[in-house]
Amino acid sequence: MFDLGLIFGAGDLVSDVAGIKQRKARQLKFFRYKKGNYGIAFYDNKTVYGEYWLENIPVPKEYEKKLKYSGFKIGKKYDVQLLGISHFDADKEVLKTPAIQKRLLQTIFESFD
Repeated sequence: MFDLGLIFGAGDLVSDVAGIKQRKARQLKFFRYKKGNYGIAFYDNKTVYGEYWLENIPVPKEYEKKLKYSGFKIGKKYDVQLLGISHFDADKEVLKTPAIQKRLLQTIFESFD
């Protein structure tokens, strides 16, 4: 008898190793750039490698004060669902899109209220 979970799991593993797996943004981390401004890094933590960094988004100045007083720790990873965002298909090109960045930032910082 075939174990479909094993077969499909193996396919998922092969696509991950081959670099063709569709990544999902599942975690984010607030950080500071060397220049002092804040950023948000997005990760997929469900990979054969443990985690896969997707992209960084700079935090505009108008959100910095909210971040500072939010209680979220700089350098700690959080599930995006804690901030009102479902896990979503993402890659560098998606996360570099200005409209996507704007919507993500609005959603994240509105969740602080």
